[in-house]
Amino acid sequence: MVVCDLLGAACYAGMGLVRSPTDLILLGSVASLLHMPFGPSSRAAVPNLVDENDLSWANGTLAAAGNVGNLLGPLLGGVVFEVANAHAVFWANAISFVISAVVVAAIRGRFAAKFSTHRERGRGDIWDGVRFIWRQPTLLTLTAVGAITFVATEMASVADLPLVAHFGVGGGGYGVMNTIWGAGGLVGGLVAAHVVTRQREPAVAVYSVVLFGVFVAAVGVSPWFGLIPVFMFVFAFCDSFAFVGFNGIYQRGTPDAIRGRVFAAVGGAMTLASALSFTFAGFLVAAVGWRPVFFVGGLVDVACGLVLALFVLGPRRAASFELSTED
Repeated sequence: MVVCDLLGAACYAGMGLVRSPTDLILLGSVASLLHMPFGPSSRAAVPNLVDENDLSWANGTLAAAGNVGNLLGPLLGGVVFEVANAHAVFWANAISFVISAVVVAAIRGRFAAKFSTHRERGRGDIWDGVRFIWRQPTLLTLTAVGAITFVATEMASVADLPLVAHFGVGGGGYGVMNTIWGAGGLVGGLVAAHVVTRQREPAVAVYSVVLFGVFVAAVGVSPWFGLIPVFMFVFAFCDSFAFVGFNGIYQRGTPDAIRGRVFAAVGGAMTLASALSFTFAGFLVAAVGWRPVFFVGGLVDVACGLVLALFVLGPRRAASFELSTED
């Protein structure tokens, strides 16, 4: 995590020096690539840094903290841009990565279990996480559902700007949408941290995906712009609950020795889903309009939640979790 932060800082500092849009895109891509292992590493470490009974609380707190960034980042970026210039924004971002590295390095605690069996370690290659997920029906379903919902929701994000143009609310309306999204995620994370328990994680994973989909679809049929920030607040709220439910199930059902590789496999699946979505989303929005993209995307999310219920709430649930624990 420290290395990823420092490499990301170097890339963003470089973005503060270049002048070409092409160079910005290249350095931004490299920064994203080099920092990507941070997420799997941090989520894999959480069960070792907190007691098992505090795991849901920790995941909810992390979800809330991430959304604090969604709220404050655009605001601070706008202030730095107005006071200085765009290059100063990149340098400020580089400094934030260095601060993150210092904070992570200062954490006292064991990030990984001290002992593990050969079976827990897997074969020792990058495909261990993929193989482990493939053998676990519950985790495989979670990953498939997550990837499909990513495709549906990322398409909806491409439809944001046509939505803003349709209602004529301009950049201010777009800013309100994103701010409300961050606020919903922040509140959702704080609430989830205090109400979600180990026993509730499977139900939370299901209901949050279903409700998320309902309010994504609601954006597509909204007659007034004033309702859309409300819908976005609620589905961001549900998204934080989904983060807690999904991560808790992955963390509890995966041996510590390969948990990082499992989360890397999950992150890879989500990244591929996002890339696939963005590949054709623009063409789809141009062809059918923003309303069908939101509405159908929401219905896809609802369907994914119902499928997920069969695996984490039905009779197969206990067997799936027992298999994960044994492996």
